Amino acid sequence: MRYIKAALLTTAAVVLVTALAQPARAYVSFEFAYSNLSEHGSWLVSGEYGRVWQPREYTRDWNPYYDGHWVDTDMGWTWVSDYRWGAIPYHYGTWVSDPRYGWVWIPGQVWAPSWVVFRTTPDYIGWAPVPPGFSVGVSIEFGAPSSFVFVSSRDFLAPRLRTAIVPAARTSVFINNTTVINNIVIQNNVVINRGPDVRMIERATGQPVRRQRIEQVTRVAPFENVSRAQLAVAPERAKRGLRVAEPVPESRPLPVADTRGRPNHQGQDKAPAVAPTREAAAASPANPAAKEKSNAQQNAKAEQNARAQSDAATHQQDAKTQPNAKAQQNAKAEQNAKAQSDAATHQQDAKTQQNETAQQNAKAEQNAKARSEDPAKQQNAKPHQSAKAKADAKAKADAKAKKEQPEKKDEGSEKGTNKPSS
Repeated sequence: MRYIKAALLTTAAVVLVTALAQPARAYVSFEFAYSNLSEHGSWLVSGEYGRVWQPREYTRDWNPYYDGHWVDTDMGWTWVSDYRWGAIPYHYGTWVSDPRYGWVWIPGQVWAPSWVVFRTTPDYIGWAPVPPGFSVGVSIEFGAPSSFVFVSSRDFLAPRLRTAIVPAARTSVFINNTTVINNIVIQNNVVINRGPDVRMIERATGQPVRRQRIEQVTRVAPFENVSRAQLAVAPERAKRGLRVAEPVPESRPLPVADTRGRPNHQGQDKAPAVAPTREAAAASPANPAAKEKSNAQQNAKAEQNARAQSDAATHQQDAKTQPNAKAQQNAKAEQNAKAQSDAATHQQDAKTQQNETAQQNAKAEQNAKARSEDPAKQQNAKPHQSAKAKADAKAKADAKAKKEQPEKKDEGSEKGTNKPSS
């Protein structure tokens, strides 16, 4: 009999866990979001918004509404993300540009086809996430102008909008020339976003817009077999107004990971199907006092484990960051040294080449000067040589004449002496 009871308790536990594995209706708790998003990014603490999440894909030029496309459904314009984690952040909560971290997601509990507000002209359509304080039917906030992305109206139905996004530098031009379209309403306890007029889209694209049932669209909810009933909220809650975000303060402990490393809070995540321990059996509904004591012990242990895991993660991150930072510094120093060496070599080569060029120019100039002076010297040398030749000839003639003159005198004397007297 004891074994039969144990088997019944085990079966009941499995049935209960299976029933709680998926969120009831449109409600998604922080524990459920933490469970499903932790492996795809980082949970941070914003000074203004509390606990927020940032995807691993984030870079400085990243925008949450680049990678995906729009589908017209019976719930209105529905954003379908290209990311496999997109079922939660694009249909619960909202995105905001945090001053410290950049784009982060603020948790929310209520489903919507898209938590965005639109701006339109006949030629362009833009959209931006609603601000964290937005409430359906109450708020008139429309999001910061810098948060909007725009595409040409003819590209609104593109299967991948990143390639069609207008550069951010031009978006300021559209802000003052567009009309705000805020068609987020509640119908039959479900949030609807009608967005831009379908007829305008058809005129711009030149093709009919095919409306789909929400059950036919993928990645619009974090559970399978989506139905309109699952996306509805309690009627009394809908009457009070639905807020897009439910900020989680830093003081709230993080969920505790189960044996598979996944959080296991409030039955939102599946737990391993194991037979109940003696402590669990003692804490059955038949023993309320023991159950309360067991719950208190489990909560205390869970908080202690969460603190230990957080400290271990911080220590591991610090240990990982230090060598990475040192390696980056060494690499940067080596890169700078190489750059300086290359610059010095380049400068020396330039100086050597400059000197060689100067020497070649000087030699060429000298040769040119020499070539220009040679004809002048030769031309000046000819008259000089001619005059010298004439002078030499005259000198020879004078010398010869001088030599011959005394001989003539002697001949005359001799002739006078020998003349007979009369």
